[in-house]
Amino acid sequence: MPSRTPQISPRLRRTYPRLSGLDLSSSEGESLSLDDLGLESSGDRVALAFETYSREGLERALAAYGFTQRLEERVGPFELRLSCQEPFQPRLTFWSRRYHTPVADLSLRRALGAEVGFTHAAAEAPLLYVDSLLLQHPGRPFDWNRPPLPGQLHPGLSLSNDILELLHLMARRIGAEAVALMPATFAAACVYEPRYAFVDGAAQGRFSALRRAGRGWPRWLLAWAVELGCMRDEQGQPTLFAPSAMISPLSRRLSRRLDTRGWHEAQRFNAKQSLTLDEEALQARFPWAQMPPGPPPERVVELLGYDPLSPASSLAEGWDRASPSLRSIAGA
Repeated sequence: MPSRTPQISPRLRRTYPRLSGLDLSSSEGESLSLDDLGLESSGDRVALAFETYSREGLERALAAYGFTQRLEERVGPFELRLSCQEPFQPRLTFWSRRYHTPVADLSLRRALGAEVGFTHAAAEAPLLYVDSLLLQHPGRPFDWNRPPLPGQLHPGLSLSNDILELLHLMARRIGAEAVALMPATFAAACVYEPRYAFVDGAAQGRFSALRRAGRGWPRWLLAWAVELGCMRDEQGQPTLFAPSAMISPLSRRLSRRLDTRGWHEAQRFNAKQSLTLDEEALQARFPWAQMPPGPPPERVVELLGYDPLSPASSLAEGWDRASPSLRSIAGA
């Protein structure tokens, strides 16, 4: 299996130990003593995400890691909102003061290895589980250099790597042995795949087969082909992306769970399946109405048979109406 051990930038690794528990848990106007913070009793720490982070503490960490500056460079000033009715199920919302809408939104929780399919001792391994992750730039329009992916309402922030690094540092801080998530779409899985692996080797193999079948196609166009049911198996049946749990392990015992003979055999068997892209189906179903204005690049014209006088066929419109609206777990 390719290494999915998270690679954290040297600057973040240097910053991580400089942030103390008091830095991360204290709030404005509070003393930094344990007694005044009420940190001696876990029952008094409901306002702290994972019993570790206050809103102000998260702001300090994000500023120290340089994330605050990078996000403000893209969307201007923002407000960090922490919803923490349950300490182990926090939600972080980065609310844009310029666009009056979230530019980043993360729902997190603590989970156990059994939830993603681990058994025996690994079933009790603590995980940082990402229930949803939205990254978007409401002030930027789509263009043909970066067309919309399935489920996207706005372009991404180009900060997915930053967010994933910060999630790994958070996981280490709270004692989790992996970051886990379930991508809602093939496009989202492509964002995570350099750092994450599917817990199920068969799912990893099916994902690899889809990637191989679309080799030479633009990544965004392959994502639409998968989403619209235009990938075919050897019997001509549609091959869809099925959401399946992915993890990025931080501990050796979870890394070993993704390096077993059974995992590799399932991955190889499913990766061998021969898939083809049904270009005629993609041309008929392609959602031109969701694409940027203006003529597409020549390569897209060749692949999709673009007709400037009638770019949206009745078949495409019908398919689009029948498709449910998707909110991808990654809009990066």
